[in-house]
Amino acid sequence: MTNKNEKKRSITGKRLMRWAGIFAILAGILYIGIQFFHPVEHISSVSTNLWVVIACTTSMMSLFSLIGMTGVYTSQVKEAGWLGLIGFILFSLFWLISMIFSFNEAFVLPLLTTDAPKFVEGLVGIFGGTKSTVNLGIFPTLAPIAAILYSLGGLLFGIATFRARIFPRIAGAFLSFAAVITFAAAVIPHPIDRILAVPMGLAFIWLGYALWSDRRRIGTD
Repeated sequence: MTNKNEKKRSITGKRLMRWAGIFAILAGILYIGIQFFHPVEHISSVSTNLWVVIACTTSMMSLFSLIGMTGVYTSQVKEAGWLGLIGFILFSLFWLISMIFSFNEAFVLPLLTTDAPKFVEGLVGIFGGTKSTVNLGIFPTLAPIAAILYSLGGLLFGIATFRARIFPRIAGAFLSFAAVITFAAAVIPHPIDRILAVPMGLAFIWLGYALWSDRRRIGTD
């Protein structure tokens, strides 16, 4: 009886990991797709259906990323060590902040385009480099913090994944590369710099597929 219960728990855990892999794949696909359809960060775009759809999709993608990367981390929690834990926490915090921004973009900003246009202009212009003429509260502070969490968290998590040898080592290295390459946004004008998100999307798809197909321990050879 005990063996049967243990087997059921094992199967359930495996299924959860496979689902986490699917979420990581979906997050990667959505992350890439969003970059090619995202409207211009201007107040005239905020009240359009496309803006709301993209913002909702971004929020959903951030949630999928959290689930997917949690599955990746859980699969290598012992092997990844403290470096993996720190990287996972930092990386996860970025996706939480991303959800905060996208939620506001989808459900708050469209309601303020008439009553508080300056606030809307300032908030949507944060990532485009536009300086606001009004007080935006904590949002201008959250933006650079989010950028650090994304780059540093992704870098550390990728290194830990590379060293853990649970997933394909090159996938972990590619995750680190995808996180670091975002620094090129300093010299690439917006919105062309959106192309820098593509490597991260591919890294998510790669790790998600390895998790879903249970093709792990590849890096031990």
